[in-house]
Amino acid sequence: MNQFEEIWPKIREEIILLRRDIHEWPEIAFEEHKTQERIIELLKKHGVDNYEIVAKTGVLATIDGKSPGTQVAIRADIDALMVEEDTSLSFKSKRNGYMHACGHDGHTAIAMGVLLALLESKEEFGGKVKFIFQPAEERLGGARHFVEGGYIDDVSHILALHLWPGLPQGSIGIKDGPFMASNDYFEIEIKGKSTHGARPNEGIDSIYIGVKIVEELKALVSREVDPVKPAVISIGSFNGGNSYNIMPETVSIQGTVRSLDKEVREFLGDRIPEICKDLGKIYGANVEVNYIYQYPVTINHKETNDIILGETQEILGSDKVIRLEEPLMISEDFSFFTEKIPGAMFLLGTYNEEKDCIYPLHHSKFKFDEEITIKNGVNIIYNSIINMLNY
Repeated sequence: MNQFEEIWPKIREEIILLRRDIHEWPEIAFEEHKTQERIIELLKKHGVDNYEIVAKTGVLATIDGKSPGTQVAIRADIDALMVEEDTSLSFKSKRNGYMHACGHDGHTAIAMGVLLALLESKEEFGGKVKFIFQPAEERLGGARHFVEGGYIDDVSHILALHLWPGLPQGSIGIKDGPFMASNDYFEIEIKGKSTHGARPNEGIDSIYIGVKIVEELKALVSREVDPVKPAVISIGSFNGGNSYNIMPETVSIQGTVRSLDKEVREFLGDRIPEICKDLGKIYGANVEVNYIYQYPVTINHKETNDIILGETQEILGSDKVIRLEEPLMISEDFSFFTEKIPGAMFLLGTYNEEKDCIYPLHHSKFKFDEEITIKNGVNIIYNSIINMLNY
């Protein structure tokens, strides 16, 4: 019998309450003060004094087994989004304009559930487990602070999950290798020469140059990137001028670049500024480009995935494991961890029409069945960790 089934009734109430408390008070990147306080409160209640504050609002807690051995880690992101909640949940957000619309309240509750379950079974494993309650996943890349601070240097594997309304409740999605795309950001400033719209020959048309830049960037992937290596360049903002008959001096453009290959990513990071500046020279404008490398490609390591796969088949059944054929072009700062050490993130399905759990992530109506979803998440990760520690 899965020992977890005996443990779950002992910890269930506290974990569900934690999730609801966090959901009621969502906080965004590096502002997760109450969330941090709630996590520390539970740690202290259960006698966990081996914890420290990391990255301002994050928490790193460590659980020791019965003897020295392997060290593994679990990562849970704790930040919310600037979204106005539109659900009928009794514990809906009490902060106008803020919501846990990406399921991070569930991630945090699941990680804490694993921690409490391990405390109940410390005589069953050796080694150590690190629990990373990480701020600022949605923006600013809070994971970077844990990696650069050396907090995972002694860790052999790291695990994470993401709630996923694109898969049926009670299933998981898993994929080896590149799993989520890198995410980079660029901003372009074009400085031309303002003039009256009736005399364009007396100016340098920054809007026209901006249009040319957008056209060339749209062609860049199709003409200069290997067609079997996916990449996306998207323009999200194009601003310039405030009068219908005046050509503005300055235009600003912002966009994102996604790719699944390190070499492609580096190529685009060099080529985009080059194209923009060259076009500026052709038309006599000064063009400045700020290109920011944000999150790398998220890589799932097969050896870690195989453990998750085996435990999920035992817990949910083989038919509930969905092998994903294609990577996702969204990004995750969990990538900083798996760039450094072996690890994997799997998707935990939440789609359930009967309970109206049908809305996508970042939607104002997003929700999930906490009873089933949290229990499944804790069960899978708990047993995967026991497996890794006793391997």
